[in-house]
Amino acid sequence: MKKILQFPLIRIVIAVLFVGLAIVLGQMLLNLLRTALSITNPAIANALAFVLITPLTYFAYVFYVRWFEGRTATELGFSNAWKEFGIGALIGFGLFCLVILVLWLMGYYRVTSFELVTLTLFGSLLGAFVSAWAQELIFRATIYRITEEWLGTWWALIISALLFGLIHLTSAGATFVSALAVALEAGVILGAAYTLTHRIWMALGLHMAWDFANDGIFGVGIAGQTGAKLTGLLQATLNGPKLFTGGNLGVEASILTLIFMLLAGILILRIAYRNGQFVSRRKQDPATA
Repeated sequence: MKKILQFPLIRIVIAVLFVGLAIVLGQMLLNLLRTALSITNPAIANALAFVLITPLTYFAYVFYVRWFEGRTATELGFSNAWKEFGIGALIGFGLFCLVILVLWLMGYYRVTSFELVTLTLFGSLLGAFVSAWAQELIFRATIYRITEEWLGTWWALIISALLFGLIHLTSAGATFVSALAVALEAGVILGAAYTLTHRIWMALGLHMAWDFANDGIFGVGIAGQTGAKLTGLLQATLNGPKLFTGGNLGVEASILTLIFMLLAGILILRIAYRNGQFVSRRKQDPATA
């Protein structure tokens, strides 16, 4: 077993399987509860998903790290977790607000109504957290981390970002161009956040806050699998050239999002480099290369 685990790709596959199975189990339990209790409210469903999927995936990942890598999962350590999470959340929310502000100034974003439903807003926040948590465990804590140990920071950043973009091809109406945009936007900045701290929390906060702003606040979110428009705290319209509005794919496909997030990601990477957080490619044993 130890010889097998010397191969980084095998470690990635095993870790992803552990987290993936925990997600599937959590989703199955969620579906059973929703059916048994006749739960149709998305906010309550998101709250249940938070209670079920978050701990299941956490312990699945910790179990993998403990038993297969023989170490403590320092990337999930709670020291300074709130600080890093908060900084990430401020960056994610601030970047989304910046995109919306520019679209509003250009006349493409217009608020039509305001609807404060506390339960809906809280449900959107929990839904954004669960989605971001699961993705960060897989793409940053697993794929990025192990690839960085194997090939170094630059390759880890490139590979994890491209895979993150490819997974978004499953979204309704997604194209190769939109997937590449996600890779350059979210893939780079989230990888940069992990590089800076080598812990999950900053990337998690950034990811969650961006999704929450998109889905729960500004009323321009697009449901991943169906492509249906999501309603948030603000009911709004987004009309204008697809280059700026993102068209049917939403703000995440906007050229503004690409520019702002890529620049922010490069800035974070620069800080990480100055702080000595970059990892060089390790020398490989021919048997495990």
